[in-house]
Amino acid sequence: MKGKPVVVGLGILAMSVGLAQVKINFWHSMGGVNGEATEAIVKGFNAAQKECQVTSTYVGSYDDGLTKLQAALRAKNPPHVQQIYDLGLQGIAESGQVIPISELAKRDKYDLSGILFPLARYYNLDGKYYGAPFNASTAELYYNVDAFKAAGLTRAPRTFEEFVEYARKLTKKDASGNVVQYGASIRVYGWFIEQLIYNQGGYVVNNENGRTKRATAVEYNGPAGVRAVKWIVDMTREGINVNVGRDGAAQRQAFTSGKAAMFIESTAALGAVTREVGGRFQFRTTSLPRPAGTKGGTAIGGAALYVFRGHPDNETTCAWNFVKYAISPEVQFEWHKATGYYPVTRATLELPQTKAYWKANPNAKTPIDIILSSPPNKSSQGAVAGVMPQIRQHIEEAMELAIAGKATVEEALNAAAAKSNEALARYNATVR
Repeated sequence: MKGKPVVVGLGILAMSVGLAQVKINFWHSMGGVNGEATEAIVKGFNAAQKECQVTSTYVGSYDDGLTKLQAALRAKNPPHVQQIYDLGLQGIAESGQVIPISELAKRDKYDLSGILFPLARYYNLDGKYYGAPFNASTAELYYNVDAFKAAGLTRAPRTFEEFVEYARKLTKKDASGNVVQYGASIRVYGWFIEQLIYNQGGYVVNNENGRTKRATAVEYNGPAGVRAVKWIVDMTREGINVNVGRDGAAQRQAFTSGKAAMFIESTAALGAVTREVGGRFQFRTTSLPRPAGTKGGTAIGGAALYVFRGHPDNETTCAWNFVKYAISPEVQFEWHKATGYYPVTRATLELPQTKAYWKANPNAKTPIDIILSSPPNKSSQGAVAGVMPQIRQHIEEAMELAIAGKATVEEALNAAAAKSNEALARYNATVR
């Protein structure tokens, strides 16, 4: 996977010189800074060759994108390429609506072996890549170095217990008792709980995260999940973690405005955080804390690019060429630099400009260090199940109930697990 960006290769069928430009549609879920970087990739592809013209469409959040995709599939008019988040893997793979990337690569002898191992482990299902990893992320801890120094803290917290101690020291109140700086800003987000479970070596679903055989029940309501949710709930109710609900922008802005001294977020937020902080204070990124005495790793996040069936061969050729361009080394480097998503191929890591960028911007290298140091087991491989989007929603509903004091963490997670198991059983019945 080395060399310059691939724009037009062998393809599935050669497109004859002189024919009208082939137009294809690309749906994505990148907004803000990351949306600008996505548009730059599309413009770069369109400018680099004349045979294909990509029209990009922002379809809202990942979940919104899946809803629109289902409507498009019913109308037999799917996009040529769509960015779909990690949770959609099994459902999309089993839908029969996509051309596996492995199949497209085999047709024109494109080498997929350079995909980073953690990404290959996640996205390789039943021996096939159904989508091409595109925007790769992991969860990490962002912390305000200046606030740490003011509180006499010299390093990042490594355990849940240390994190709570730090959050208490970092929380400040004015003379009237109003909080002017919270220790932390951790929103209600199921992905965080998934990552905190993996960081303890646990599983979100049974059968080792659905990796040894099809998942039939969830396990997020077990000890690892309870510890993760209780950690966040207790800090929120104590008043040392600002309650922003599910609002990702509010969580980030609490940190970048100085209202919160720590927050957990995707590596993909690095570009936005850097822009919003604007040099007003120094911040660093590091791996997530875990409960004392536990061991684990982290799973990948982000999304992949899927090529859909139902289009003429020349359009599919363009779709595949666009995917190859988007994951090519130089394009991935610019994407990484603009967003905070880490590169998906080993070749990008080896570029001189990548190494120089990391030397000048150590926060950008944090996710690579995290993901490549995670133990290669079924926990850090990440969960696969046909209803993972619903499972994540159920976790978030449980968090909200517990934060509101309407149920204990255990009660809320057990009720959520019952709903998840029902959804999982319904899905599994449709594919057997």
